Amino acid sequence: MDGIGVSLRRGWNALLLKDEAYEEMREAANPFLQGLIMIVVIGLVIALLNLIGTGLEWASIPNMGEIRDTVFRYMTQMPWYKELLRDVPDFPETFRWWYDLSWQIFPRTFGAPDLATAGVGVIGTPLSLVVRWIAYGLLAYMAARILGGSGDLSQTLGVLALAVAPQALRALTLLPFLELGGLVRVWGVLCAYMGLKTAHKLSWGRAVWATLLPYLLVVAILILTGCLGTAILGAVARGG
Repeated sequence: MDGIGVSLRRGWNALLLKDEAYEEMREAANPFLQGLIMIVVIGLVIALLNLIGTGLEWASIPNMGEIRDTVFRYMTQMPWYKELLRDVPDFPETFRWWYDLSWQIFPRTFGAPDLATAGVGVIGTPLSLVVRWIAYGLLAYMAARILGGSGDLSQTLGVLALAVAPQALRALTLLPFLELGGLVRVWGVLCAYMGLKTAHKLSWGRAVWATLLPYLLVVAILILTGCLGTAILGAVARGG
């Protein structure tokens, strides 16, 4: 098993799209296991940094309960509230119910920090990365083999684990106003292309198709599912 230093160096070289990183992973003793460990570590780091960032954000915002009570107190002193209070006997109860409901929705709508969700992410983030890695890896492996690739499944999953390395850049989102979602996704696709090209000894054109076919298949399935669902709902509506 490679040491942490070797894995970090390999992940960095993978980010830089260097062939040597993918070749080393392809020739490793157990590419699948090394890839799995790398993805779990990256997922844990992302989740823990997100938890820290959410905690800092939560600690820095004003107390929402105090803001809610202050706003309510000023609203009840406004002329329109007093006028409705005279004309509608049960207005205070109705207004208070709607006001409390709006404040239950307000934090979610405007992205108030959620420590519980961030805490669950410590398990959920690595798990979701692993599931996506395996699902994409299986489809990409089949596509590469159909296109004449020579790598085995373990080698395919190993090099595609390096395509998860750009996810580590999400740690930079701790910096205010920094968004890297699109960059991370594009970078990940480029890393997957490099991995499949190296693992299966494909030409650049076939490697592009092997990289994109899993995405195209998923899109086709979603479109087909949507069409079938629409057809079934239409049939039910006509039958009713």
